[in-house]
Amino acid sequence: MSSRLTPVVIVGARGRMGKALIGEVVKSDTLVLDGAVDRSGGPGRGQDAGTLAGLHPIGVTVTDNLAPRRNTVVVDFSLPEATQTNIERCRDAGVALVLGTTGLDKESLDLLRSAAKTIPIVSAANFSAGITLLTRLAGLAARALGDDWNIELFELHHRHKRDAPSGTAKRIAKRIARAMDRNPDEVIVAGRGGSTNEPRGVKEIGLSSARGGDSAGEHTLMFLTDGERIELTHRAGDRTIFARGALRAAQWVASQPPGLYDMSDVLGLSALS
Repeated sequence: MSSRLTPVVIVGARGRMGKALIGEVVKSDTLVLDGAVDRSGGPGRGQDAGTLAGLHPIGVTVTDNLAPRRNTVVVDFSLPEATQTNIERCRDAGVALVLGTTGLDKESLDLLRSAAKTIPIVSAANFSAGITLLTRLAGLAARALGDDWNIELFELHHRHKRDAPSGTAKRIAKRIARAMDRNPDEVIVAGRGGSTNEPRGVKEIGLSSARGGDSAGEHTLMFLTDGERIELTHRAGDRTIFARGALRAAQWVASQPPGLYDMSDVLGLSALS
């Protein structure tokens, strides 16, 4: 194996993200698939990972046992109930972890922070490089513009998405609130159904949502004042952008010391205020 290749193990290989990750690894010149793991039961176990992802056979069989080899990076997009076991196995093997599983309970989060003392971990709810940058720019812009500018955030997702506003929209809004020393619970307003006798609050951060079609995600952040409007927009074309971001994180974390990182660290944005 060439020293320039980063070996990765994909956990959650049968899911949509897992298949997207496998496809991106196969196309990569700097990554190699060292393993593909999914839970026991269901179709796919024992199948070639390349075939599972709709590609040609690549000689890697999907198993239900995570046993990462030294110097690999585990990329986990599985289910919350498997997270603790996966963290423990990465910690015990001394290998880096990229974790995209969301909805973790307190016990899992505590284990994550503890494991990061001995292995490097990148944990993020959204691995899009564009969304990571947009979130950071949102805070910078809000702080620079101040209370004279109104802030509205619009998001659009496919018709099957059940939650609204999106988790990403909420994170962007919370970043803005913190940047302006505001309490998110007091200033973030999701939707404006009905009517009131009160005008828009000066410090209000508005969120609005739309659902339809097959959009992988669109977020438009607007700063508005008399005579001016600034818009920052990110559009996700398909799920592969998240897979590419996670694999970028895998290449980055492979050479990092133990610690708990996020995509801002991967992109070198942590030094920005």
